[in-house]
Amino acid sequence: MRSTLRHGARRAAAVLATLATAALLAPVLPGSPATASPPGDGGAPPSTDGFDATLTRWDDVRDWRHGDLDGLRATGRGLTLARGDLDRERYTDPHAGEGATARLYDVGTWTSPVVDLGYDLDEAVTSWNADTPTGTWVETLFRGRHDDGSWTKWFVLGRWTSGMDFAGGDIHRTSLDGQGDTDGTVYTDTFSARTGREPVAFQTQVRLYRPVSRRDDRGPRVRQVTTMSSELVPDDAQPTSAFTLGRAVELDVPRYSQNIHKGEYPDYGGGGQVWCSPTSSSMVLRWWGRRYAPSARETADIDVPQDPQVPYAAMHTWDFTYEGAGNWPFNAAYAGSRGLDAFVTRLRSLAEVERFVALGIPVVVSLSWDLEEMPEAGYDTDGHLMVVVGFTADGDPVLNDPASSSNDAVRNVYTRENFEKVWQESTGGISYVYTRPGTRLPAHVPGTTPNW
Repeated sequence: MRSTLRHGARRAAAVLATLATAALLAPVLPGSPATASPPGDGGAPPSTDGFDATLTRWDDVRDWRHGDLDGLRATGRGLTLARGDLDRERYTDPHAGEGATARLYDVGTWTSPVVDLGYDLDEAVTSWNADTPTGTWVETLFRGRHDDGSWTKWFVLGRWTSGMDFAGGDIHRTSLDGQGDTDGTVYTDTFSARTGREPVAFQTQVRLYRPVSRRDDRGPRVRQVTTMSSELVPDDAQPTSAFTLGRAVELDVPRYSQNIHKGEYPDYGGGGQVWCSPTSSSMVLRWWGRRYAPSARETADIDVPQDPQVPYAAMHTWDFTYEGAGNWPFNAAYAGSRGLDAFVTRLRSLAEVERFVALGIPVVVSLSWDLEEMPEAGYDTDGHLMVVVGFTADGDPVLNDPASSSNDAVRNVYTRENFEKVWQESTGGISYVYTRPGTRLPAHVPGTTPNW
């Protein structure tokens, strides 16, 4: 389960740009975001009059060096801690229990160039791919600049490690509550601006932490960072997008039910009934190949009748402050830790999703609905994740819906009009895009600049 609020509460903000594609195909230059433009193959997208969203991505030496490196070095493999003396900080894990003590860490920081947007930012979500050996971790932060030149404070968007070896020094993955002020706040993984205090530019920051006691050990490595920024869109969704494929397409993505895991590992939300996000992530990881899914050795200690990779994913995406496995960037970071290229974005229509599916890329989507809004589902939810794996010949989306009674029952077809409406109105088109490195993405729009 992923708890979401409707647009009226400002939790689920805007979409209206095909962020994932444009950001990957347009270079990120100092002070310039990867422009939010729809991919060119697959027909015309619906109107997006007056609303903007952008995905800005940093993932190579040029990108890193356009930012400010402090105690880090940039290579073709990502950001790593520099040699020599580094800044040091103490951190006490708030979820380590009574008697937890502060640990001392070497710290390196990368700060992005200023990204000028050309519109007022209402929300931002940062996602990342990082390798974090035991005891090491990364932190992501965000700040916005107002049109008068003043800056917000730095807001923490996540503290992440891929491991679960708490005895060995791993911290507990966590978001950070209580950050709100007159400029904005953070809802688990999303920065939300206060009305009248919307930034017009932003910076993203990443901090890498390694225990001082392990200075000779391999530290963390950040391979890519993306920030999705957007305006707030109206409560009412755009008209249903036209079906552009003109034929039935369906990917044979493995099907996993979250509900067969009800009651398993109750310390993680009571069991599988709340594990829709890691279950969806698990389906897509296995789609890309066995090498990206947890191995039998990794899941040997998971004591369940079947599909141990699902509770494994729930544990490795668990946000110990949010007390859930539905943290959007944590799921992308988990997929990234398995070797995929993964990020969180917003897509403005099913027509845009079609272009990914046509290239063999399933898309995980986040949404919520009341029963009368999508009666064909047979249930309602205040937050859910599922995987778009295809489209019927009539353009209805084919979903691997983990909220099913068995693996065999996971495949479902929902009405295009209903599905697109609740997806856009509840989360503004939030999507996870996971691909095998080197996978071709939908083509860029004429006028944008590819980075090949």
